[in-house]
Amino acid sequence: MRSWLLRLTLLLLGAIAALLGWALWDLYRPIVLPAQGTEVPIRLGASVDASIQELHNMGLLPSPILFRLLWQVDGRPPLHAGLYVFRGRVSMAEVLETLRAGRSQPLDFTIVPGMTLAQVLQQLQHAPYLGPKGIPTAGQLPRLLGPMAAARENAEGCLLPQSYRYVPGEAPVMLLRQAAQAMQQTLQKLWMQRAPKLPLNSPYEALILASIVQREGAPLAQQKRIAAVFINRLRIGMPLQSDPTVIYALGKAYDGHLQPAQMQVQSPYNTYLHSGLPPGPIAMPSQQALEAVLHPAAGDDLYFIAKGNEYHYSAGFAEHQRQIQRYLQAGIKNG
Repeated sequence: MRSWLLRLTLLLLGAIAALLGWALWDLYRPIVLPAQGTEVPIRLGASVDASIQELHNMGLLPSPILFRLLWQVDGRPPLHAGLYVFRGRVSMAEVLETLRAGRSQPLDFTIVPGMTLAQVLQQLQHAPYLGPKGIPTAGQLPRLLGPMAAARENAEGCLLPQSYRYVPGEAPVMLLRQAAQAMQQTLQKLWMQRAPKLPLNSPYEALILASIVQREGAPLAQQKRIAAVFINRLRIGMPLQSDPTVIYALGKAYDGHLQPAQMQVQSPYNTYLHSGLPPGPIAMPSQQALEAVLHPAAGDDLYFIAKGNEYHYSAGFAEHQRQIQRYLQAGIKNG
């Protein structure tokens, strides 16, 4: 009897040892991946089971049950959200270590200086792996983006152009809130450090003018002087006469070429028809454009004209007209 029990015990121990050996072999057995690698999004807020299923679907976990057991034995570490790219040969044990360490590829959403709100929302539609809640409409944004946007009819200009990092499954509105908070903080800081005696009554007015300077398309080296032209016009009550404000007023009616009749478009954003600032920003200005408006160049220029990256400034209309005649044949932009 004892002999049978001993044999049975040895058989059971052998089976257990074989099973453990197989499990260890399977956990550490390298899986050969496609030449281009395998990309797996582990989404924010996803359950462990959902994450394991995603990895299994992408061919990284031949045995999801065994992988889950390893995860449990390892102390149930968090499987960090992120975009993971696996290449070459990788084992299930290495997959777990990669996820617990959070060694994911960065995902960035970039707002380019001069983008309009409509362009930002359109670009957001193409940002990969965002959450399923959808992108807010322009009309919904003011109440979602904090105090500066909430006080306005729309959120134009309220997002700071730069890159914002996110993880798969993150809600689009969270990216927009990051950008709105960054603009709020940047604008308040720069406003507190502004030059004295500017004809601007609030940070929001600085934001409006900075958006115009941004959309004028001048290189960074020219922005302070372009800003000075508009600041000087504001001081004497002269219309800003900025083409980008007319283009913004036209919206989809603008086809890339301003026609003489379009310069008369009836809109508070038309700075040829109305003195002072338009009612809101016309784009997302960069930090550099904000700095240009709050620290404009010295001088009494009221006009500028540009040929490529070559800019000429004038304090009087007669000189401005001479500059126009000089460069008219070369195809110029004037303000």
